[in-house]
Amino acid sequence: MSSRFRVAMGGVSEPIGLRLLHLARYQPQIRMVALTLGEIELPRGSRLEVFIADADRWSRVMRAMKPKVFVVGLGPAVNLVGKDRSPMRAIDSEEAVLEIAKTARFAGVERLVAISSEGADRWSRDKHLSAKGKAETELSRLGFKRLDIMRPGPLSQRGISDDGPLSDISALRGRGTDVDMVAHAILTLSLRRTPGKFVHEEEGIERAAAMLSRAPGNKTVGASEAGQG
Repeated sequence: MSSRFRVAMGGVSEPIGLRLLHLARYQPQIRMVALTLGEIELPRGSRLEVFIADADRWSRVMRAMKPKVFVVGLGPAVNLVGKDRSPMRAIDSEEAVLEIAKTARFAGVERLVAISSEGADRWSRDKHLSAKGKAETELSRLGFKRLDIMRPGPLSQRGISDDGPLSDISALRGRGTDVDMVAHAILTLSLRRTPGKFVHEEEGIERAAAMLSRAPGNKTVGASEAGQG
């Protein structure tokens, strides 16, 4: 890919969002922008755009920035370790996510990466998993050229060391789906143009994350480099 294109994110839980902002510095193809409800502390050395606006005004921002890819979460339980009241947490229900996704589609966004949950199933007896499953179904009806649905388990933080905003990540340590792996996978998927709907469970997320470093022109960083802002 010879030129950079915009990847926007909004309503993404803080652990994943901060990691995306950090990793985007090393992806020459991607110009990451963030939609937030308030100011956030960016990783040192970042030259990223942050658009601050109430969620009901994101439609105007979306039309102005014209991103090729939009990354969104499917509700508050994406961060399963507790309540996230940071400015980066702008979406608090599946219904709101769908509205933002519709806004992105009507603004001309071609590709959507949606962070759902392990076990999402509209027929599940678990209300949380059922809601996410139903939201996934609705997203598939919006007409995106490419839709990637990621289903990570409870988020965990493994070995990320940083004396900036990443040090405040409040994810679980230990078992679960690694925040760093999810962020790498999102960037990989944002570079893919093959049309269709793709669902990525744990193993698929891991494979996508491993492929980021293979993208032409990319430089990816691991946990050992994360603290060298």
